[in-house]
Amino acid sequence: MKKFNDKAFREISRAPETSKEKWLLLAEDSIAFLRDNAQRDEIVIYASAGAVLIHGVLAPIEQVTPANQSDLQRACFLPDDTWRIQQVYGGGEGHRMYLDPPLSHPGCKSLVGAEKLIFRRSFIGVSEGPAPVELSQKLVHSLGLYWVEERSAYCRLDTRGDIEDVIRVIWGKGSRATEHDVVVTILIEDLSTYMALAGMALVLKFDFTRFEPKAFDGWSQDRQIQKTSATDLFYTLGISSNASYANGCMILRSAVTVEDLIQEWKTKDNPGNKQYATFKIRDWKNDCYVETSCAPEFLSNYFEESAKPFELSPAFFRPEVLTRFKNDPEKYDLQDRSINCRNSWYLETYDINEAGQVHTYIGYLANLPYEEQCYWQSFNEWPKGTISTRAYENDFLGAFSSEYDPLRALKYKIQQLDESPPIWWKARGEELSNAARYPATDSVTEWADEILALDQLLNEGFLPKPLQKLAEDAGRVVDKQWKSLRLLQDYLEAQGRCPDEARAVMEPLAKLHGLRNPLKGHGSTNERKAAQKRARTEHGTLRVHFTALVAECDIAFAAILHAFGLAIDPGL
Repeated sequence: MKKFNDKAFREISRAPETSKEKWLLLAEDSIAFLRDNAQRDEIVIYASAGAVLIHGVLAPIEQVTPANQSDLQRACFLPDDTWRIQQVYGGGEGHRMYLDPPLSHPGCKSLVGAEKLIFRRSFIGVSEGPAPVELSQKLVHSLGLYWVEERSAYCRLDTRGDIEDVIRVIWGKGSRATEHDVVVTILIEDLSTYMALAGMALVLKFDFTRFEPKAFDGWSQDRQIQKTSATDLFYTLGISSNASYANGCMILRSAVTVEDLIQEWKTKDNPGNKQYATFKIRDWKNDCYVETSCAPEFLSNYFEESAKPFELSPAFFRPEVLTRFKNDPEKYDLQDRSINCRNSWYLETYDINEAGQVHTYIGYLANLPYEEQCYWQSFNEWPKGTISTRAYENDFLGAFSSEYDPLRALKYKIQQLDESPPIWWKARGEELSNAARYPATDSVTEWADEILALDQLLNEGFLPKPLQKLAEDAGRVVDKQWKSLRLLQDYLEAQGRCPDEARAVMEPLAKLHGLRNPLKGHGSTNERKAAQKRARTEHGTLRVHFTALVAECDIAFAAILHAFGLAIDPGL
């Protein structure tokens, strides 16, 4: 993709440190920037910096075809030209008020009815610094864009669910730029689509003036030259003894027609053009393992008489397939049984079986974009077991799972506590809850991340000061250095449990918190290695260890809630 050429723009906007005298006389060289700009995938539609002023508006196509060059040379429009409420009186008429659109007096016939794209309004005594850049809301809304402050751009989500800059507002940076320097660019594909549908062409009014204010001695009118490089590029060139300018217009027309856009739409929506990947599956209908395309014509359902595999035939994958989705929660919404990629695709169901394999149904894979199908295909393998009990009960029996899911049970209790939190509990919220998941792989990094997320969800919810106050009100003598877990242990003792029982209740939460420091905190390498070795020795895999730890924490949390007299439904 040929993006905006920032280096070339800086070269025409300000004089170089060397050969300055020569640069001042060569304003016409800036025309090369315009020609190059017109060939790029991202073009400048507004720029104001040093020796450069470029301002683009959209004109009705029939009024600039062919271009009336002398008429357009008289065009006059400014960045602060905008909608106004006009108040007029005199001329034999009474007082009148009306809405006056921008470009109502463009100085030429060619731009009557034209559309402004850029607006720069300033308010004396209110705003400081350079006037902000505002975009035509008609353009922004039509292209489905939204402003992202940290990117300084109007963006959208592309077909992969990634954020794409469509219109960029680029403020000056570097030692030679000022805070007033600004460039606005747009992807030509989007502008062309808008222009084709609106029946418009882009008219770029430009002025490249190079001079030094302190040494400028006026223009030599006898050296003014009218130039026409092409039908849609024309300008006036002026040269003085130590200055030069080139100002004029350039017209850019849409490279696509409405008919082209319709054909592209029809081609995209044609089912016959969609690609499908091939997967290894367990063919339940024919009791065999096969490789088959996930295209609908290769599959069948329960209502068809066919030897083709069912759409609900499971495909199995290495657990690493989930890593990408877990590592980018901003882009992917990874739930217990589904995955959603923003504005792109949705996988209706998946699960993990006892062998640690991720599985879903081949009919659902067909709904993914081909690129995403290929990603899943790269992790596809023959099954090492059957689908999970939960998947069978949910997807085939239409029933709730009979299996105990400790993380789900713990999250449910926390959610109920969040709805009416007592003074000693800080509501955890949906974001923290969604962040806590089972490890999908036996990766130490993933295991450590999930230990941290679980500790933040559970242990960081207890507030030390209110717990300390409760203990003191119960007549207990507490150490001011005690943290929330030790204070909870003391509270359990105050409720009648012996010290050993209270310590045993709190042990899982303490174990969880104790793992957090060596794995994600300031623990030594030896401590981290010892922790993972112990987990694998006792449980076989880190996923199994995590599951067992969550179950212990769920039981402990229930005991704590009971001690506070809170009867919370255990959930599903």
